[in-house]
Amino acid sequence: MLPGREDFWNIGFPLVGIFVYVVLAIAQISIAYGFYQRYRVWRLGKPMPDLGSWRPRIGRFVSLAATDILMHRRFLKKDLYPGIMHFCLFWGAVILLIATSVSALEDNFKELLGWKFITRDYRVEMALIWDIGGGLLASIGVSMALYRRYVIKPPRLNTLFEDPVILGVIVSLILTGFIIEGLRIGATELNPQSDFYSVSDALWSPVGYIFAKIFSGIGMSVGAMEGTHKLMWWSHAAIVAFAFAYAATTFDKMTHMVIGPINALLSSDRPKGALRSMPDLETLDSFGARDIKDFTWKQLLDFDACTNCGRCQDQCPAYASGKPLSPRKLIQDLANFTEQRAPVLLKMGPNAPDPDIPMVEHVSEEVLWSCTTCRACMEACPVFIEHIDSIVDMRRYLVMEEARLPETAVNALASMESRGHPWRGTTANRTDWYQGLDVKTMAEDRDVDVLFWVGCTPALEERSQKMARAMASVLKLAGVNFAILGMEESCTGDPARRLGNEYLYLTLAEQNIQTLNGYGVKKIVTICPHCFNNIKNEYPQLGGNFEVLHYTQFVNELIKDGKIKPLKTIDTTLAYHDSCYLGRHNGVYDEPREIAKAIPGIKLVEMGDKCRERGFCCGAGGGRMWMDETGTRVSDIRTQHFLDTGADTLGVSCPFCIQQLEAGIQTKGVQDTRQVKDLLELLVESATPGESPPNPPSG
Repeated sequence: MLPGREDFWNIGFPLVGIFVYVVLAIAQISIAYGFYQRYRVWRLGKPMPDLGSWRPRIGRFVSLAATDILMHRRFLKKDLYPGIMHFCLFWGAVILLIATSVSALEDNFKELLGWKFITRDYRVEMALIWDIGGGLLASIGVSMALYRRYVIKPPRLNTLFEDPVILGVIVSLILTGFIIEGLRIGATELNPQSDFYSVSDALWSPVGYIFAKIFSGIGMSVGAMEGTHKLMWWSHAAIVAFAFAYAATTFDKMTHMVIGPINALLSSDRPKGALRSMPDLETLDSFGARDIKDFTWKQLLDFDACTNCGRCQDQCPAYASGKPLSPRKLIQDLANFTEQRAPVLLKMGPNAPDPDIPMVEHVSEEVLWSCTTCRACMEACPVFIEHIDSIVDMRRYLVMEEARLPETAVNALASMESRGHPWRGTTANRTDWYQGLDVKTMAEDRDVDVLFWVGCTPALEERSQKMARAMASVLKLAGVNFAILGMEESCTGDPARRLGNEYLYLTLAEQNIQTLNGYGVKKIVTICPHCFNNIKNEYPQLGGNFEVLHYTQFVNELIKDGKIKPLKTIDTTLAYHDSCYLGRHNGVYDEPREIAKAIPGIKLVEMGDKCRERGFCCGAGGGRMWMDETGTRVSDIRTQHFLDTGADTLGVSCPFCIQQLEAGIQTKGVQDTRQVKDLLELLVESATPGESPPNPPSG
């Protein structure tokens, strides 16, 4: 006799087995049909131009699967309780699925083929893995989920109707599974009259053994155990069938275990900081996204991948400051619009009229203009949804088709078009900031190692000019052979692109690329993370391929190479603020901190858990720098994060951030005791004791 349980004990073979497999086949066909129906919806979208080649994609996915999907790094690193909860649920379900599959193989190899499956001799010992690694792990996970949803009750968990069904299915499957196991053990392995009597075997299934002892303890007879076992076995099978049917018909959270990894596999291969370029504008009949068919099929897949978990909402600075944008609600609203619109498009095909109400009206303009494009939502999303693409596509429709955008943003775009920069009210020009510094232009000497790309804000905005002067001083101290474009420099086009005016962006970007190529520029160093991101990640879409470094990367290497030496002690505690376009969009986290640590006297502290990948936006990105902000300012929230550290100095490496956070310091009324400093300013102060770059001329 083979070790362990009797095959199909108390149920019988082959009729029951055939019935079960027929039911499973029907369920799987239903699931496949459900996916086919969703596939038809996804195909309504446009082709995805940046899918990339499959070999590197699969490599990235395998790496991602090993960390974020299988090990739940995104959860465990950022939110421990739900991380442990999902880890237990995921691996409990996986192990139980493996256990069921192995059991089916063992039984069918024996009954149908007369063969012994490889695991058959070890199934008593393997029962410990199935019991502890599967059932108990899943039990811990579902218990944590129930406690979280019905005791802790985080505000973001508003899935009132979905969660009870899903959790009820999981609890029922686990409970009936343990009851079935306990009844079988009680009637066989703990029954001296049974041919399968073996207490030692029963102990290898510790949870089932406990259930068996409970049933024996309440006086259940062997006959009662057998009858109850049969009832519970069929109940368990019915719950499994219901779970398949529910997933096939509702296509909700239960499918995210499949859709999530698919969404990750099919993510864009663009750099994180790059928006998707539009095709040749001259050939387009319309601009941006008015209807779901104006999205790519991957964007429609995003909507189905969303689990409505709210992690994106928790990290969104717009939502935290009381603005109408919730990334979770945005995706859910787009999913609901897709549900309404897709049947019409599928029925009528290419001749279907445009929707009576544009898609943006189902989301609202206020929602779309609230986004800072900081990427916090995408960093937090466990199923890799790309929110920013959809937001910018709808902005493109509003701007390029409807000419609807905030008035202050209109002014910034008009200034970019007429003057080459967004600072409409400034009287400064691009040569004012470097007066007295003996900085040469490329027109004067193109035989240089580095082009210092100053950017509109450091060149033209009074406070940020100090950053540009500090950068020039650092380059001179290090003996770097550099030049600037001076009056030939124009806005990179980043604000225009994020605001949705792709045409203006292309005009500015192509002009800059022509200028850079004309001088044979190879290496560019920027101050502004937005210029850095735009030239590095988006100019290659237009044929502009340059080596681009943010100053924190370049200057950190100068310090390491001993070309510049911080000497003077600066006695201050510094909390460093991660710029979104330097950090989340480009992964530059360590270099700024290494610069701060290299300056004698600076004590570096972090802003709690709101740093690095979870850093909080200053509020200026996505064109918000040129929009009025009502209610609580994002920068005020970020300033409070700084004040909570008790630090004296708020360190930044972005001209937008320095303006926003200095305004926050003033709003909080602590400008006499707290300061905002760019790392360049601190470095110059330390590397040139007793000296500071001369102030730029006023006006």
